[in-house]
Amino acid sequence: MDDKLEALNQEIQAIVRALAQEDQMARQMADLEQQRDERRLRVRQTALLAEKEQGDLDALERGGLRALFLRLTGDREERLSKERREAMAAKLQHEQAQQDLEDIRRRIHALRERQNQLQADRRRLDVLRDEKARHLKELGGQAGEALSQLDGELDPLEQQREELSQALYAGRKAHSSLESVDRTLASAANWGTFDMMGGGVLVTMEKYNRLSDARAGIHAAQQALSEFRTELADVNTADFKLPQMESSQFLTFADYFWDNILIDWSVQQDIYDTQHQVNRLARRVQSILDQLEQQDRSLAARQAELEQRRAELLARF
Repeated sequence: MDDKLEALNQEIQAIVRALAQEDQMARQMADLEQQRDERRLRVRQTALLAEKEQGDLDALERGGLRALFLRLTGDREERLSKERREAMAAKLQHEQAQQDLEDIRRRIHALRERQNQLQADRRRLDVLRDEKARHLKELGGQAGEALSQLDGELDPLEQQREELSQALYAGRKAHSSLESVDRTLASAANWGTFDMMGGGVLVTMEKYNRLSDARAGIHAAQQALSEFRTELADVNTADFKLPQMESSQFLTFADYFWDNILIDWSVQQDIYDTQHQVNRLARRVQSILDQLEQQDRSLAARQAELEQRRAELLARF
């Protein structure tokens, strides 16, 4: 076997053996964290007990009716001795609980460092496998050709998934913006109903506050939809057509100066029309997101299959 290939294989095998401990470390960490929580509780309990016992001792040493009664009965010194023992015992229990907690924290810290090292080992393993693949390609032969073919399929898959990821992020942001606008419009519609029933100036003002929020939300949604359309262009699929969002110019000051049922109804109709448009767009965005997610799942399955074949091929040489 080629010397470089043998050296790479040895280092890869050493890291694989180290990574085999990962599940065991995870179980150990879960147990240690449970112990830490238990010992935190023990520290709090012993602290309360130590405080109580010290308080009892201090009260007896200060004097008072109870101390006077014990002095008269001749039991004060015996009771003082008992209280001192109990206070000392409680103090020692608290100190031991603190030491036990600190011990667990040190063990958690040490184990976490080992887990961090495993993460570094995993990154190193990826580097070594890539280096091994490059070396096999340089050596040529059946393995090199097979690796070149697999990488030729994997590279565009990774690019497609990256583009899908960006489109999904933009789409979810757009959908969230539309949902926010819909909630604001629903609130404005409720206030509008009260306004048409003769709610007065305060109700009218509250309605237009909601409409002002809705206009700001629509602007944000338009920007988010624009970004989503740009990302969809990168995905390069003709089926993903996204309509423009038109912003309704809600009546603003007219209702304050000419408050009547016709103006109120006109504003209310604007709200309903915009809600309908927002809901239609939200459904369209969700439909596109569903298709993008399905595409990503298909690409992920294909990518996993190719990566498995690549790993098996590398392991044979």
